[in-house]
Amino acid sequence: MNTIRFGDDDVPVLERSWPCAPRSHYRKTYRMKPGDRWPDDVPATDQQFEWYVELGGEVMPAGAAIARELMADGAVWAVFTELWGSVILVGPDLVCQPLTGDPAALLSRLREANDGRLGGLPDVIGERPDGTVVMREAKTPKSHDRLRANQHKMARSARRLLGDKLDLAVVSWSPPLTTERNTA
Repeated sequence: MNTIRFGDDDVPVLERSWPCAPRSHYRKTYRMKPGDRWPDDVPATDQQFEWYVELGGEVMPAGAAIARELMADGAVWAVFTELWGSVILVGPDLVCQPLTGDPAALLSRLREANDGRLGGLPDVIGERPDGTVVMREAKTPKSHDRLRANQHKMARSARRLLGDKLDLAVVSWSPPLTTERNTA
């Protein structure tokens, strides 16, 4: 299994060969409110583009596919995250979740452990029945997607906070090779 340095640890790189939907306009997930469904209630921008996964005829962000995997593997809860301006949590059913309960408690603890910031939060967070917190960062290497400094800082903070109760990994999936750079 391939690994990558994430924070101060080498973590697994989970390879996925999900089918890719055609390149499309980025959906403004950051505008979602609890109860909104992606993509039905989410406007698109004409200025940014994104690659989405297509599973079983359904198009979705890679984070939703990862959250669905976690739930299928027995997670108690799993959501994909968006942090443009505010914290948005979207469930594996593509419905925006309120910032309450266990996810809100975890985010509060992470913010405190990370100098009052959530910047660098992985794309997907969840929890297993034994209390292990699962964090997954989706990366598309063909789009020049790399881990950034704030992501490494968050990984270090999460490891200090959760210790052995943190399951951190990168999920690598690839849209078609293109000469157009992903600007989302």
